[in-house]
Amino acid sequence: MQIRDLARLAQLTPRQLRRYEREGLIRPATIAQGQPRYAAQTAPLVRRINVLVDLGFTTGEIRTFLDRIDDQPSEHCAPVSDLQGRRIAKIDAVIAKLKATRAELVGLLVTDEALDVQDQATAVRRQ
Repeated sequence: MQIRDLARLAQLTPRQLRRYEREGLIRPATIAQGQPRYAAQTAPLVRRINVLVDLGFTTGEIRTFLDRIDDQPSEHCAPVSDLQGRRIAKIDAVIAKLKATRAELVGLLVTDEALDVQDQATAVRRQ
């Protein structure tokens, strides 16, 4: 099938598919008249790749995952768990940093509000 057919089937754009091909994540089954032709079973693969991209996995991580599945199809859960574990750890680190930033901003807000109240009290006393 042509790239536009695969894109429609996989619910992606031809541009996304070309990017995945350029990055070595997918390969056409054949080249006919200078045009890549893809096998029908490529559609579920590119949907999975797209989900992994949306989840924040890098191209290198996805490629490693796909290579491990090719090498050991019956043991594909181990690489998935490993990649997921690392991604979860990264997300947890980002969450911790965001919580600390939030706490700092709340502290500044409280300080600013206290200063405003103090300024208002001082202004009332001066009147």
